[in-house]
This record gives sequence, C-alpha cells and structure tokens, in this order.
Amino acid sequence: MRFITSLLKRFGYIKESDIKEKLNFARSVAKRLDEHRETVEAIAEKTSLFNDFWHVTHMATQDDYLMRIYHLVHGHWPIDGQHGKHGYVRKRPELLGECKLPEFTIERD
Repeated sequence: MRFITSLLKRFGYIKESDIKEKLNFARSVAKRLDEHRETVEAIAEKTSLFNDFWHVTHMATQDDYLMRIYHLVHGHWPIDGQHGKHGYVRKRPELLGECKLPEFTIERD
C-alpha cells in the first residue's frame, strides 16, 4: 500500500484522509472557526475597529473561508451554536452578515 501511495503522490494524487488530517491542524477546523468567531466578538465588544467597513468585510471573508474548509473536511456546514460531532461552533456574529460562499445553502445540508 505504501508503494501505491508513494507512486500516486508522484503524479500529484494525495489521499483525501491525508488532506483532512492536515486541515484539522491545531485540534480541528471546528475549533479554528469557533475561535475566529470568538475573536470577532471580542474585538467588536472592546474596540472600535469594526467602525471601518474594510475590517468587517475582511473578517467576514475569513469566516467564509473557514466555513468552506469545515465543509470540505466534514461534508456539511457547521451547525451554529450547537455542539455537533465535530465540535462546538458558535453562531456567526451578526456584524459579519450572511455567508457569501456560492455553494452555501440556507438549508445547510
């Protein structure tokens, strides 16, 4: 099996499980997304940084990016504010607005 994996890697193929393992760096994708949202909440509460629209859109794009990684790894969208089998992800802060990913659906799978 190692030989086949090594051979496929030379042609640019990587096992999906290896990719998912790498994306779950530093505990998990769910943890990274939750901590990003926690940081956004803290910045909004303690500073006036989000008075500048650019900072809000930057953080919203970052949230979208982390949601896409979560979806790639787990095959579904995170369930806001619930402790799912992949970890807790708090609700998306309202100031970030709706997710702008074209593949994101309201039904969330």
